[in-house]
Amino acid sequence: MFKPQVQRGMKELDRSAFNLTRSVVALRVPTKSLGHIKSDLAEDVLRIPKVLNVVSDNSEKNDHKLVLLCPEITSTSLDEGSDKLRALVRENGWETLTHDVTLGYDNWTVYDILRAVLPDPTQAPTAYEQIGHIAHMNLRDEYLEYKNIIGQVILDKSPTVTMVVNKLDTIDNTFRNFKMEVLAGEPNFIAQVRENDCVFKFDYSKVYWNSRLHPEHERLTNSFKLGSSVCDVMAGVGPFAVPAARRGSLVWANDLNPASYEALVDNIGLNKVQDRVRAFNMDGRDFIRQAFTDFYASTQNGTLSLPPIPKSANASRSRPAVAKPDPRPIAVASRSFDHVVMNLPAIAIEFLDAFRGLFRRVTGSDDSSVNLPLIHAHCFTKSDEPEKDILQRACRAMGYPEEQYLDLDAEVFYVRKVAPNKDMYCLSLNLPKSVAYANDDEM
Repeated sequence: MFKPQVQRGMKELDRSAFNLTRSVVALRVPTKSLGHIKSDLAEDVLRIPKVLNVVSDNSEKNDHKLVLLCPEITSTSLDEGSDKLRALVRENGWETLTHDVTLGYDNWTVYDILRAVLPDPTQAPTAYEQIGHIAHMNLRDEYLEYKNIIGQVILDKSPTVTMVVNKLDTIDNTFRNFKMEVLAGEPNFIAQVRENDCVFKFDYSKVYWNSRLHPEHERLTNSFKLGSSVCDVMAGVGPFAVPAARRGSLVWANDLNPASYEALVDNIGLNKVQDRVRAFNMDGRDFIRQAFTDFYASTQNGTLSLPPIPKSANASRSRPAVAKPDPRPIAVASRSFDHVVMNLPAIAIEFLDAFRGLFRRVTGSDDSSVNLPLIHAHCFTKSDEPEKDILQRACRAMGYPEEQYLDLDAEVFYVRKVAPNKDMYCLSLNLPKSVAYANDDEM
């Protein structure tokens, strides 16, 4: 296979440096035979992006064409070709000859170009996360001096990318965003992405978004039943809250970051779930205490309800629209939130302390009519015993006896690997009654 000429040390992109002319073996065949030749000889025919494998033979009659063969076939005797190729040539008496093919920058892949440029051709950094029109890279230190050429090549070779950025530091635990630099393209951080049949729009430079969490967003929201009540404490721009509401849950969603809150409000409107989602811009612990108090108070006059789901909201590529959606309001029967989502993996477990004694203060007594929530707290761990580590940390945060961690009604679900020695999990924990109704003196 052809490869571009090595250009080690290039730091400013010179596209003309990757021009290359090579000779290939060709068959001169009648034009009327072209159809079955390309199908019968698929493994022998030249396959290079943006390069024609059937060209003119420059004859006056124009009744023959040249079929270009793959570069592995180097002799006109076709020794390296398939048995079928040699048989057809002998049977039809086709002429074999050579033809010059000119390749340029547009014919090479990202990997081809970067392997030709970077010091270590086996480690070309071509991976990136795409957020709308933005390609987000996380370049290692050894590639920083080549960052401009890497960014420009990614931009050139990715049709849906108009800006390439590189992460400069770690995620800020307060607002979950990070500094980044533009490597190539016009600076435009307003991204729009589609996920779980919803549209999300946000300023990527000011908020947190991770497309690799799509499966986790879908897994968790799919677990919420029709009429569930959901308290999303670190909601971001709404990847849990909006799909959950769209599928028939009542959601109270909060984020401390003003930019995330602004995008959350916009996305609620963009997806037409204003009647199912309330948005807040508060500290997480304050929100937990206030939300549970206000939700309980709102149920004092009877069962809450939501408008029925519109027919269009039932449709997706994987889930056809319901022919006759139920026109009746959706009952929200619980007197407390059924689910709590805390997607701030660096510190979410620490927020479990806000639930200690919470129900004693909210209800004033052990009210058997009030359900206790299932709390989904995302977290990181580097432990060789991840389940034990996560459960014991949860115990410490709640003031629950650490030695009794196995008594917790909980599941630890693996989400993804974020670093060689660091994994992300989701702890789904039924709030223990002893914690929910703990006496203030025990806090």
